Amino acid sequence: MIRAPILPALLALLFACGRTGADGPTFPGTVELDESDHAPLVGGRIVEVRVTEGDTVTTGDTLALLVRAGLPEAVEQRVAQLSSMRARLADLRRGSREAEIARAQADADAAEAEVARTARDLTRVQEMAKDGAVSPQELDAATTAAATAARRRDAARATLELAREGTREDQIRAAEADVRTAEAQLRSARADIGELAVIAAVDGVVLSKNADPGEVVPAGTTIVTVGIVGRRWVRVYLPARLLDTLQTGAPASILVAGDAGAAPVHGRLGAVNAKAEFTPRAALTEEERADLLFASRVELVDPPATLRPGLPVTVRF
Repeated sequence: MIRAPILPALLALLFACGRTGADGPTFPGTVELDESDHAPLVGGRIVEVRVTEGDTVTTGDTLALLVRAGLPEAVEQRVAQLSSMRARLADLRRGSREAEIARAQADADAAEAEVARTARDLTRVQEMAKDGAVSPQELDAATTAAATAARRRDAARATLELAREGTREDQIRAAEADVRTAEAQLRSARADIGELAVIAAVDGVVLSKNADPGEVVPAGTTIVTVGIVGRRWVRVYLPARLLDTLQTGAPASILVAGDAGAAPVHGRLGAVNAKAEFTPRAALTEEERADLLFASRVELVDPPATLRPGLPVTVRF
């Protein structure tokens, strides 16, 4: 996308420079390249910028490093949580241990014995109550003790049954889900640390360094802008009358301005801005409409290394 604003007077001059030669009309242009802004995905304080303007970088190079308080501690916390979740899952998968079953059996046996004892006490107190040898309160206490012992026995039996059955499948599935959640949280925390390094995503040359060490920047702030040398193209301003006869992909020849002996570079017409860069006050007549200029992009086919960005060229269609 062509973004650079051009003054109307300059555009008018460019249009005036367009001329028709023996092989077709020619227009002045400038070699450009695509840009790639590199920014961290998490905010932090810049501790190092490893490149400067003009440096050549390749994909994977570290452009800048940041730090952020709390991230190392967050990773340690996620590691501890994951370890705890995995241990719980392993314990559930093993089921009840022999010692746990033996303990549940002992508790059940003790509860049975307590039921038998309180039942005998209740029988004795009931016989004595018939003769008036015990008070109603003592009878009530014996009855309550027997009922309580029976309930404890039932609970002990249920605990023993659960111990023998082992862990339920739904408990294991819930624990497995907890482990997956803890793993995802740990990956996220480690990814945040990884994103504190700004890595080159393309091959190219550093066009600008937009921040310095010590600055605190939010996520998405451009720190380094890289020009993609492999994606060079020519910006040229074409009149509406010419565009009426040209289709996207139309062939073009590009010559370096002032170097008549150089072999032309092949290209083809690419994107054309929908909005005119220079518009008369009232473009109503055919002559006035012909003055409209549209910023256009000419894609280069195998351009030589000598065709550097910013170089003035002449484009012929």
